Amino acid sequence: MIALAGIGRVFRVGGEEVHALRDVNLQIAAGEFLSIMGPSGSGKSTLLNVIGLLDRPDAGRYLLDGRDVTALPDDELARVRREKLGFVFQFFHLVPRLSAAENIELPMVLAGIDPAERRARLDRLLGEYGLRERAHHRPSELSGGQCQRVAIARALSMGPAVLLADEPTGNLDRHTGQDVMAVLERVHAGGGTLILVTHDPEIGARAQRRLRMVDGAIAGDDKA
Repeated sequence: MIALAGIGRVFRVGGEEVHALRDVNLQIAAGEFLSIMGPSGSGKSTLLNVIGLLDRPDAGRYLLDGRDVTALPDDELARVRREKLGFVFQFFHLVPRLSAAENIELPMVLAGIDPAERRARLDRLLGEYGLRERAHHRPSELSGGQCQRVAIARALSMGPAVLLADEPTGNLDRHTGQDVMAVLERVHAGGGTLILVTHDPEIGARAQRRLRMVDGAIAGDDKA
């Protein structure tokens, strides 16, 4: 499903070059649960951003479902990202003025999904993630765990093939983080591909496959 070959990413900071990714070669099959771990600055979030088409590599080739997406124009890149990828972030990135239901529905509105279909998907997601009673509450009226469940439901509203999660438990207490991980693992158990960045070894160990990043390179690739 995902194939990276010779991926490099360089940032220029204060006149110096910082190699965030160095010759990364990686294949991820459909239905895998992969965690990406490593110290701060190791390149794990940069790798996730490249996989998620949020950032372009400076070198190498990226195939998604057999299609070379490395140099797609911005509008086509946005379309592929919208149709195939879902994102969950540490700080939720919900729209403050929108209710939980409106946040979940937003990607479908932007994609022009028929209102009847939107309502059906929204109703299913609110029920599946235990959010019916909080559907009309804004993010400021929700707990951290509820906000993350809204974010996960929003990420899945377009039926993506891959769910990418960047430190999804990093802003939560341990108990709530465990609940969020259970939700993510349920997505994987349903056949979804899950790619998770985490600094927490216990969270990372729950994945079937664990990558370890050091200085922008893959230093370990272990399977359970």
